[in-house]
Formats: sequence, structure tokens, C-alpha cells
Amino acid sequence: MKRLVAALALSASILAPGIAALPAYAATPAADANSDAGELAPVEAAFNAKDYEKAFALAKPLAEKGNAKAQILVATLYNNGVGTKRNTAEAIKWLRKAVAQGNADGEYALGLMTRDGIGMKPDPAAGRKLFEASAAQGHPGGQSELGLCFATGSGGPQDDAQALKWLRAATKAGSANGQFYLGALYAAGKGVQQDLKQAAHLYELAGDQGQPDANYQLGLMLQAGKGIEKNDSLAAIRFKAAARSGSADAATALGYAYYTGTGVDKDHKLAAQWFSLAAQQGVPDAQHRLAQLFYAGEGVKKDPSAALFWLTLAEKGGVEDKALRDTLKPLVTPEEQAKIDAEIARITKGGGKPAGKPAP
Repeated sequence: MKRLVAALALSASILAPGIAALPAYAATPAADANSDAGELAPVEAAFNAKDYEKAFALAKPLAEKGNAKAQILVATLYNNGVGTKRNTAEAIKWLRKAVAQGNADGEYALGLMTRDGIGMKPDPAAGRKLFEASAAQGHPGGQSELGLCFATGSGGPQDDAQALKWLRAATKAGSANGQFYLGALYAAGKGVQQDLKQAAHLYELAGDQGQPDANYQLGLMLQAGKGIEKNDSLAAIRFKAAARSGSADAATALGYAYYTGTGVDKDHKLAAQWFSLAAQQGVPDAQHRLAQLFYAGEGVKKDPSAALFWLTLAEKGGVEDKALRDTLKPLVTPEEQAKIDAEIARITKGGGKPAGKPAP
């Protein structure tokens, strides 16, 4: 379960830009050139007050007049379905309008959506070109993702020197993703001499800004005493921060911490809750652990049917426990088995997350 970064922990998969992630108001020369601060002030006030319907109503006319910042805000609201009905095609349309004006924020955001296929077919090469345009204007997000492209060879040639160049620029500008990606290079010794102390430092910088992968990796390093003084309590704090930001691996690690009492007070109920959260996000190890808890009745009510359900999902993810399966099989009725099979079939056919059986 514990996996320190031995190879590049650089994910080319970024979630759909969220309200905070899609930079509606980041200052760039292109954005400032065609924006009127007076016109945008009430839009920003509504957005910051989370009155998204008002923000959308105020921003849309400005976007139609060609205001790039307003166009990016409208795209953000469409992409997230707040203040208006979610419409990815409209989000892309407005981002393209901002990009046509040379707006670096728009280039970065559209680059994410293009690379990851959000509302379109994935196109890493086209996404990379957008990151290049954004990075050339000094955009920290564009620099981070361009550095990642060079580090992994996504959308074009792999080049360690160029990866370091752009990730160092992004790190200097305070980009949390840049700090995390650069930390991963130091952890792996890719393009630089391996330096776990520097990796831990960069993960800490990124984690303090809420970067979940950085918090997770720093938690592992704190647990292992690699590159940083061993501290199980601080590791648990980092795992919790990452888990609350959506990291399923961190939720699994936190489940272990609560189950064993490592850095936190032992609490099987909390362990089950965190394992359940990770299990519903598809982590096979968490699914296996949750199956064990349902069988033993630790932290949850004893339920052989739920245990077999989670064990079956874990097995599909590559985790095997023949002894537990053999123990559970006679404890589950044919009717319960049929329900388990139907739910497993629904999930594996793309029916979404597990429903009904899971969370304590």
C-alpha cells in the first residue's frame, strides 16, 4: 500500500477544471489588455460571494462584447454547472474565444480540457501547444503542465532539461502543481540527482497550498522517514488533507492509520469510513480492507454480503484473498449473491460508483 515515489508520480490525468482550478481572474497581459476593471468589479464581487447566478448574468454580456476575463468566467460556470446549466460545449466555445485573443488563462484552461478530452476527443499534442502558448506568457499553470509534458513525453518529445526549466519557472511563480511535479523529479532522480530532502520540501510547499498528491506523497515520506524526519502524526495530518481534497490513495492510507493507531488514536469506525470512501473511488486495496471489516464486524455492523461485495470488486482490481472468499461463500444466500452479481455487473459496465452496499 505504501508507495514512495520510486518512479515518476506524474499524472497526465487532471480532473475537469473546477471553480477554483479554472483561473477566471488570474492577471495576464492579454486579459488586462481588453478588460475594464469597473465593468468586472461587480462580476468578481458576485463570483467571490458565490452568487454564481448573478455572476453569470453579469458576465455573459461582457463576454459577448469580447472581454476575455468574462469569457473565461462564463466558461468556468458552464463547465461546472453553477450559475447556469452545465454545458461543456459552451465552456469550450467561450474558452476558444479567449484563446483567440491570446489570453494565457484561456490557453491554459483549454489546454487542460483538450489534453484530457473534457467535452472533446483527447488530444495531448494540441493541449501541449496551448500550454506552450500560455507558458510563453509567463502563466504558472501553463508552465507547470508544459513541464509535465516534457517530463513524460505527453503530446511531443520527452526532454528532461526542458521539463526542469519549466517546472522551476512554475515553482518560482508559486504554482502548487509545478512544485509537486518538480518534487517528483527529485524523488525519482529524473533529470536531476535524486534528492529526497528537496522532494519533501517541494511536496510541503505544494501541500501547504492544498495540492492533494503532494500531501499524500509527503505523508508517505513522513511515515517512512525518507527525506524528512519520521513523524506519524504529521503524516496522518497530510493524509487527511489529501483525502479531503479527493485523493483516494490518501483516504486508504488514513484508513490504515486509524485501523492501526499510527499517528492517530486507533478507531476502527473511522478506519471503515475512510476505507469506504476510497473503496467507492475504486481502490482495490481499500475494497479488500473494507471487505475484511464487514466480515469481522470491526467499525461496521457484521455483514457477510457486504464483505463479499467488496471482496469481489477488489478481486476485479487484482487483489486476491481466497481464504476470505471461501469463508464468506457459505454465509451468503443465493438471493444475496444474485444482488451482488447484479450490482457488480452494473458497476463494471460503467454504471458509476457502488450504490447501496458501502458506506458505514
